[in-house]
Amino acid sequence: MKVAAHQPNYIPWLGYFAKLASADVFIFLDDVQLPQGRSYVHRSRVHAPPDGAWLSAPIRREERQLIKDVRFADEDWRRKHQATLFHTYRKAPFFAPVMELVEAIYGFPTEGLAPFNMNAVTLIAGYLGLSCRFELSSAFGVSQSSDDRLIELVKAVGGDTYVSGAGGQNYQHPEKFAAAGLDLCVRAYKPRPYPQHQGGFVSGLSVLDALFNLGPGAVQQLTYEGLHEAVAAG
Repeated sequence: MKVAAHQPNYIPWLGYFAKLASADVFIFLDDVQLPQGRSYVHRSRVHAPPDGAWLSAPIRREERQLIKDVRFADEDWRRKHQATLFHTYRKAPFFAPVMELVEAIYGFPTEGLAPFNMNAVTLIAGYLGLSCRFELSSAFGVSQSSDDRLIELVKAVGGDTYVSGAGGQNYQHPEKFAAAGLDLCVRAYKPRPYPQHQGGFVSGLSVLDALFNLGPGAVQQLTYEGLHEAVAAG
């Protein structure tokens, strides 16, 4: 059984969902430390000329804060983000149905960043027809760090393969996974250009951009095409 894990990012890009689609179980790493400064945990990018605009959720920061403990600084940001999406994509081909998804995402009642992000990812995955089991790392009480932590999490959910993003090659040690009786598979998602109604293609935007422009069927196809181009682990 293949297992992937990632921080619960804020309405992330298509590559996040490609990683999710490659796994039978997806673990939200909610009990890791909130990255310092700006990060994809609380912001995402949409298509606004010339090269995109950031949607940033305001959060209350504390020292050595875990993602699961982060709270929003106010609630008005939801209205602002929805308004930005409305004005940015109101002329997009799939505006009406995707805007219903957006309303469901922002209508989720929570003051916590992690619950909001995890609910959004789950809703979008369902909208794309991607099926996997979702788990929270905080539910397993794993105290190790780095590779050892991932190995224990994979074992905890009954997996035999860990699916890593390409960035994992910078710090992961394949021999540790092998010694633990696990396979390590590294996926390098390669985004393909798609029509964007605002003009020239901008890569790395929130998955909502692709959904507004292409609809769920075509976006699901893009997700799996990216997986077909993935590179296997060594």
